[in-house]
This record gives sequence, structure tokens and C-alpha cells, in this order.
Amino acid sequence: MKPMKNLLLMGLLSALGAGGALAAERSHFTHFITRDGATLKDGDKVFRFAGIHAPELHRIEDDARGPCKADPRGWGQYFKWPTAQEQQNWIQAMVQTGAKAQRVYVLSVQQEFDKACGRETHILAPETADGMPRLNEKAMRVYDNMIAEADKQGLRLILPFIDHWWWWGGREQLAAFYHEKAEDFYRTDSKTFKAYLDVIRQVITRKNTVTGRAYYDEKAIMAWETGNELEDTNADFLHQTAAWIKKWAPHQLVVDGTYKKINPFALTDPNVDIVSNHYYTNADNNHPGQVTQDLRAVGGQKVYLVGEFGLLPADQLNAIMQSIVHSEVNGAQAAGGLIWGFRGHRHDGGFYWHKESTGHYSYHLPGFAKEGEANQEQAVVDLVRTAAAQMAGQQTMAPLPKPDAPLLRETTSPFAINWMGAAVGRSYDVERAASPTGPWTVVGRDISDGVNEWNPETMVLFRDDYRQLQLGHTYYYRVTAKNESGRSAPSNVISVQHSEENQPPVITLEPALTTTQDRGVELTASWQDDGLPSREVKVGWQHAGEGQVHFCHADRAQTRAWFTAPGTYALTFTADDGLLKSSKTVTVTVSEATGKAPADFCRYHGEVYGVAEGRLTVMKSEKDALTVGEDGFLGPFASEGDKISWQVQAPWSGQFLLNVTFNGKWGGKQNSFVVNGGAPQAVAFPQTDEQGQQLRIPVTLKAGTNQVDFGRFAGDWGYMFIKSIEVVAE
Repeated sequence: MKPMKNLLLMGLLSALGAGGALAAERSHFTHFITRDGATLKDGDKVFRFAGIHAPELHRIEDDARGPCKADPRGWGQYFKWPTAQEQQNWIQAMVQTGAKAQRVYVLSVQQEFDKACGRETHILAPETADGMPRLNEKAMRVYDNMIAEADKQGLRLILPFIDHWWWWGGREQLAAFYHEKAEDFYRTDSKTFKAYLDVIRQVITRKNTVTGRAYYDEKAIMAWETGNELEDTNADFLHQTAAWIKKWAPHQLVVDGTYKKINPFALTDPNVDIVSNHYYTNADNNHPGQVTQDLRAVGGQKVYLVGEFGLLPADQLNAIMQSIVHSEVNGAQAAGGLIWGFRGHRHDGGFYWHKESTGHYSYHLPGFAKEGEANQEQAVVDLVRTAAAQMAGQQTMAPLPKPDAPLLRETTSPFAINWMGAAVGRSYDVERAASPTGPWTVVGRDISDGVNEWNPETMVLFRDDYRQLQLGHTYYYRVTAKNESGRSAPSNVISVQHSEENQPPVITLEPALTTTQDRGVELTASWQDDGLPSREVKVGWQHAGEGQVHFCHADRAQTRAWFTAPGTYALTFTADDGLLKSSKTVTVTVSEATGKAPADFCRYHGEVYGVAEGRLTVMKSEKDALTVGEDGFLGPFASEGDKISWQVQAPWSGQFLLNVTFNGKWGGKQNSFVVNGGAPQAVAFPQTDEQGQQLRIPVTLKAGTNQVDFGRFAGDWGYMFIKSIEVVAE
């Protein structure tokens, strides 16, 4: 486009924005963020930031539901849209812990397994063969609210367009709309690139349904990023993309969303304002020195930021963050850095969460020392808050503000009370009264909602004491949030009628079993309870008749028993909920021994089966073929069908454990075991060092010889190395 036409267009957009602003909500920001050489500015003030990266402000990967089995990729998740209250809460948590800017994840792209998994995306397939992709209005209204809430609370946003990867749908899925390949995304003469540019146009020119402003007039949008980790970015791709973004959004900045390197052509592109890098161990750049290395490469020509880094111990994260804060090359410093990654409060109680292949969990604000201890959560949150304070010219982080009141949710049971936590609340007190105005009695103290792996189907924040309540009465509840700076005002009040009468546990048990004296018997009982008066149910086996019975674990529903003599034995299983209990009896007929009895009916440690004792099935592959390394580990199981088969012995039929010695040096993954030709049993393996570690896998074996297969089956993913297995019982 010729310069004069470009200037006219910019003027037109500005005039349109000014005209629209007359009917639009007033922005809470005074200035757009601008670039001054290698520095970001808010007006005449230097703008720098540190935070915990929040990828899901606009779309939630709901890990509590597990992977969608209809998605053959194995890791494909369920997704949902956040509520407006969730978005408000998350952004408030970030701002109140010192965040000034935030980067979210990409716009999701429709792909073939979405319908089966009930997934909705931001970008929909075109309605005609060569048409342009469409924006999902439902999804974009959530995006609208994210931007509006960020403006309201004072958070600047970095918004990337399309992903290099396929997690949420990315370049590959966009290319599939036009029967092109993923690499065609980077070809500027492809249909995919044309569609990419049109998505950019549609997004930037969208009118926000909450604020009434066009996106190009939203001061909360600090920068548009070409995409996430677009590591194959070339000069023509970036030149056309950056110019296109600036054409539609002349007041907002442009980030070269590449990965693992600084593109020299980005440094001379007049439409690129910011160059970014992500630091991860698999990219061999997850260290403090990378900051200086990248600053030297940038040479002060553009703003530099670390868009993502993480999945390291807290001390190493702090070393990188302090390098981001303090490193300087010829007067240029990094504008900011974001640690991966954050998840926020759930609308109806608890937190969302995500577990990475390295074993790291997402971080929850304001940090939970006990619940997040294994994740070093409090240390990570504090190092980020300290860095944000240092960037603002302060020596230490400011105290947290007192929390706002939590939002207590309606319920039909006094044993299922949940609330959406305060943005910076650390713990909560629950009060009960017989009337809506009190007097109030504290019935729950110092309750935390910071538990990892929160499952709303099975977990609640507070259960009242059944023994203190009268059936048929109505009770009133309210909740107060607390942190080190003080206590919130009470929450809203809810009323609950107690109508649940305790029932005894219901037991399921086979009425009769037969065995021989040398084999013993596997006992399996199950029970269901109403969770009253609490969720604790004590179980146990006993025998009161003639003859001696030995239980391996008399206090477990599933155990083994053996007998000193032939005969008929009545074995009783009892489940006691604390107020009521139930019992059922199984009759076991024991015949004379037909073989040699094991030395120990309860404990067993079998032979260690190494890869040399197994039979390999190796699929043809151009690379990463299944082989045994010098360290004795077999791997990487890169192709579906790669497997190793062992013939293992078991002394009796029943439940055992497999001690698996494995190596996850290439990251976490999912592979499967198959026992005696049954269904694959998928196992999630964490990342390890090269020495590996052991994992115990429960399996059911028959007495005698069993075939155990390990390999890459349908739905498995990642790369895995295995050294040995051992059958044990304890």
C-alpha cells in the first residue's frame, strides 16, 4: 500500500474510533502503551512488568474432566468458556498481586474431534470451500469481556492470534480448511496465509459488545502477537503480517511471536515493535544467561520480552526472573517476563488446575504454602511479586490488600457448601445461624480452597457437622475471606433446609466362593454411602466360626485370605459410617490342597524382567526406531505398535503391582500396558532425569504364566524408555 493511502486509512480509523467512543464506555487507561526504541512507555513513564502467565483468561481447559476419549490424540481435553465472574476474579487476583500486563493463549481453531468432545472454538470453518474462516460469536463475547475487565482493572494484554502447535487447534487445523499442509501457513501465497490475515482483520476490527469500542481502540490491548511459538517464521511472512496488523491497529504494538531465536529480519521491520522468546529446557535456553544473549542479539533495535519461561524449581525460576529484572546491554533491558502458568478460581468453588508433563502444576494466586508445597507455589508467587516491585522501583513487594467478600453459591445441602474464593483470599471462616440476621456461630475455620486437582464432582469446600443439625430445620450460612492483611466483609447469606437423613452403607458382596487350601482366596467387597455423618467409612473383615482364617489386610475392602484347614468359612465384611453400619457375609468353601502352597500368601516379590527377557515388536520408522540404549533402557516407543512383551509369573490369581523402572528424559508421556490380551491400561508417566525412576502400576494377574505387553497403543503419546518390570504383592 502506498504511504499516502496508508496515512488516510489510519486517519479514518482514528476518526471512526473517536466517533464510536462518544457512545462507548470510557476507558480506564489514559494512554496506549507505546514504544520508545527498546523501551515500552505508558505516557512518559517506562512500562515494565512481571507476572505468572495466564493462558486461559478466555478459554478453559477443564483438566478435572480428564482427556476426551473421543479424541484419538490421547491428550485432547474438554474445554469450556469462563464466566464473567471468573474473568473478573482472575484479573483482580493478578492486579492485586502486582501484575501490570498479561499474555493470554491463542484463538482456538475448529478441528475434527471437537464435536465428539463437545468443544467450542473461537475460529470456525468457512461456510464455503474457498471462503474465509468465521469467528464464533459466543466465544468472542467472552473475549470481549476479558478485554473489558482488563481495562476496568488496569491490566494490559498481549494477544496472540494462531498457534504453531495443535493443542487448541492451530496452523495445521487452519490449513485443513483449505486442504493444505501445516507448513503452508508460513507461505504467503497460500490459501491458509490468506485466511490467517482475514482472521486478523476480523478480530482487530471487531466491536467489543461490552465496551462499545472497536478492538483497535482498546487501550487495554497493549500488543498483538503474530502467534504462539511460530518458530518457522520467515521474513516475508513477518513483513506482511506485521504490516497488516499495523494497517488495522495503528495505535497498538506488534510482537514477533517466534520461538527459540531472535529473527534478524524482525529487527529491521518497521512494523515490528517487540521481539519475544520463550525459555524451556527442551529448547536448551531455560537459564539466566539467555536474557543477556537475547538482548545482545536485539541490540536495542526493538523491545525485548520473555513471553514464557518455567517448569523449573523456584530457585532457578528466580535466577531467570532476576536476570530479566536487572540484565542490561547498552542501556536496554527486558520489558518483562512471565512464568508459565496460572489457573484461577472456579465459579462454584475451588481452583482450575493443570499438570504439566514435568510434574509441575499451574500456580494459584495469592499462593498457598501448604496446598502448593510440592509445587513450591508460594515461593514462585513471591519471587514474581518481588520482581514486579523491583521493576516499579521498589525494594520489596507491597502487602496484599484485604480480600473482598467471597461469593457463596446456592445449595440444597448443608453438606455441600461452596463459594467462589476472594481474589487474594488465603483461607475462609464459615458461619451458621438459625435466622438470616444471626446471631452467627463459626462452624468452620481456616478453610483453604487452594487444593490442587480439585474435582467439583467429588469435592466440596465445607460440610457442616451432621450431629449438630436437626432434620427439617432451616439454617443460614455466610463466609469470610482472610489473608495476612485482614478479613473481608461477610459474603452473601444463603439458606438451606436440612432434609437428609443418614442411611447405613450399602454393601455389595458375592455370597459364595470356592478355593483350595493352597490357593487362598481373593476377597472383593464394595460399598456405597450417603456421605453422612461424614465421608469417612471404616471397613473390616472378620471370621467368628471354627478354623483359622488369616486376612492379609483385614481393614481393606479388597484383600486376600488363606485358611489353615479345609472346611466352610463365613467371612463377614462390615462398613461403619460412624453412626450406622452394615454387614454382609460370604461363604467360602475350602477344599484340600491340589498343589504346593506359596511361602507367603500376602507378600510376593517376583523376578525382575529386563528388556533382554522381553520380545520386541518394532514398527518401521525413518527415525526414533525402537532400540535398547547403552544405559539399558528400551525406547522411545515413537510409533504406534512399538511394544515389548514379557511372560511373567504370579503365585495366585488376583491383584498385584508392577514395579516399572522407566526413563522420561524426553518429557512426560502416556503409554499403556496390556495384560493377557485385555484392554490397554493407559499410564501417565512424568518427566525424569536420565537415571529414571520407578512407578507402581496395579494389574490383575492369573495364577501361573501371564503375558504383559508395554508399548505405544492407540491414543498414547510422547516418548518413553523402559528398563524392567517386577511383579509384587504387599
